[in-house]
Amino acid sequence: MIETDKIILAELIALLLKDGELASDKEAQLKNLLQKYPDARDSLGRRLSQTDIYAPFDLRCIDLSKEWLITQDKFRAKETILQPKKKYLSLNKTRYKAIGVAAAILLALTLLWQRQHHEKPVSYLIPDKIYGHKNDVLPGGTGAILKIEGKKEIQLTEKKAVQYLAQGIELKEGRLIYPSNLTENLKNTLIVPKRSTMVLVLSDGTKVWVNAASELSYKTNFDKKERRVILKGEAYFEVAKDAHRPFIVETNHINIQAIGTAFNVNSYHATTKVSLTEGKLKVSNDENEIYMDAGSETEIINKKLKTFPLANKAEATAFKDGYFYFKNKNMQQVLDELSRWYGIQVDCKVPLNSERYEGSIKRDVTLGELCSLLKDLTGYKLTIDNDKLIVNR
Repeated sequence: MIETDKIILAELIALLLKDGELASDKEAQLKNLLQKYPDARDSLGRRLSQTDIYAPFDLRCIDLSKEWLITQDKFRAKETILQPKKKYLSLNKTRYKAIGVAAAILLALTLLWQRQHHEKPVSYLIPDKIYGHKNDVLPGGTGAILKIEGKKEIQLTEKKAVQYLAQGIELKEGRLIYPSNLTENLKNTLIVPKRSTMVLVLSDGTKVWVNAASELSYKTNFDKKERRVILKGEAYFEVAKDAHRPFIVETNHINIQAIGTAFNVNSYHATTKVSLTEGKLKVSNDENEIYMDAGSETEIINKKLKTFPLANKAEATAFKDGYFYFKNKNMQQVLDELSRWYGIQVDCKVPLNSERYEGSIKRDVTLGELCSLLKDLTGYKLTIDNDKLIVNR
C-alpha cells in the first residue's frame, strides 16, 4: 500500500469513528481505497486473530449486534464502515497505531455486515421448553425449485413466483398446475429440497406428490406416443388414463409403465421400491420384466425384479397423507426420513442395530415430539443440538 494511501485511509476511518458518518465525497474516497487494496482485509484479519493490535478498549467486548441496529440506517453501500460514536481513537496517537485500530474495527464490523446480510438466521430452529433439548426443530412444508428449459429457475416459495411461471401454469394452494393447452413442450425439472414437499398436476391430468430431497423431470406436454418422467427420490403418482400414451416413470435402472393407476416409487437409495395401490403396472429392468397387480410391491433383489404382497397401503401413501410410517423399518431408515423432512444432520455415536420397528405419527409435529416417541419405540437416546440430531444409548 502506498504511504500516502495509508495516511488517507487512517484519517478517513478516524474521522468516521469520531463523527459517525462521512461526507459523500469522503465516503466515496474510502470505498475506492478499500477496493484498491483487497488484500488488506486478509492481513488485518490475521492481525486481529493474534490480538496484537493496541486499542484503549477490547474489541471483543463490543456488542456489535446492538451497535449495528443503532447505525444500520446510516449507510446503505456494501463497503460502508460502521462504528459506535463514543468509542474512538484520537488522532493524537501515532498514524500507524490509528491505522491498526481503525482497520481492525473496520474488519470486525465488515464481518458483522456480512453475517447480518448473508447468513440468515435458521428460522426452523426454535426454543425447546418441553423435551429438554438445546432447541427444537419445526417440521418442513410446501416448497420447490422449478427449472424450465431456457429460463431462470423459479423459487416457488417466493411471493412473486407466479409472475415468473410460463403462461397458463398456475401455483394454486401449494399445487403447481399445468394446463392441457400449452403450446410449448419444454423440459421442466422440479427440485424438492430437504424440509419440503410439492404437489403438481401435469398437463395430462396426472397428479404427483413429490417428497423431500427428490427431483422430477418431465415435458410440459409430453410426447405423442408416451408420457415419460424421470424421478430421483420418492413420489406418489395418480395417473390419468390415456390408452394411446402410456405413462412411464424412469428411475434407478427401472422403467415403470402405467395407463391409469396409483402407485408410490421410492428410489432414494441404490435400489427402487414400487408400491401399487390401484390398477396394474408393468415394471422392467435390464434383467427381466414383470406385471404388478394392486396390493403388491416390487424391488430389485440380486439384479432381478421380485414382487411381494403390499403389507400395508398406509405405508405407500404415508408421506402423501402427511404421516411418518415406520412399519418394519430399521433405525437407519427412520433416521434417513427424519434427516430429509427436518433438514437435520444425524450424528450416530453408537452402531445402529438391525431391529425393525412399527409406529406412525403425523409429520406436522416438531422434531422434539417425534424424538420423544422414538425414544420409547427404539430405546435410543436422541438429543437435538441446533440442526444436529445426536443418537446414543
